[in-house]
Amino acid sequence: MIDNDIIKIDTNPYKNEPIKQVVETFSLVPETHPALKRVLPVFDFSNPPVDANKFASSLVETCKKYNGLGLSANQCGYEYRVFVMGTGENFVAFFNPEIIWKSEETIRMEEGCLSFMDLFIAIERPISIKVKYQDFTGETKEAMFAGLTARCFQHELDHMNGIVYTHLAKPLALQMAIKKRKKLTEKRQKLKKQLMNKAKNVSKQLAGIR
Repeated sequence: MIDNDIIKIDTNPYKNEPIKQVVETFSLVPETHPALKRVLPVFDFSNPPVDANKFASSLVETCKKYNGLGLSANQCGYEYRVFVMGTGENFVAFFNPEIIWKSEETIRMEEGCLSFMDLFIAIERPISIKVKYQDFTGETKEAMFAGLTARCFQHELDHMNGIVYTHLAKPLALQMAIKKRKKLTEKRQKLKKQLMNKAKNVSKQLAGIR
């Protein structure tokens, strides 16, 4: 990824140390939300529906908040054709993304999604791709991606077209993934209950000391 593509928060040019401004974060919509099933319209930079840089920055911070590798606008309920992906402080915003070449070689790997908690499914995708997109200034760019980066791009681009990874899964694989998710959810709820009971007992003990 090119350093110039990384979304940076505005800084104060009159001080040595940059001042990080507060960036709004979004809530994730539930997996049944209709926005996840819609083909998103082209983001028109000549008449933008929102401030592209500000919105992309919010997507980045939201993705970080939920520990994701990628996040599309419609996962937050916004029907703008843009997604972000990256790790750490290195995130890129992809407006109006498209794949202009993909390898014949494919690979099946397990994928997860912030919109489908604990649902991990093996999906087959091209191992490398060439893409075209616009950055948050509207400039058109091209890039080559391979491996996990290529997979993440394809996953998020599917979101732009109203496709979720459950649509691409084989029926048996999807059934098994749903069963595993149910077990994970039950374990999480059990652990949460145990922690709550433990907290209550500690509170009672502290009350007795007083």
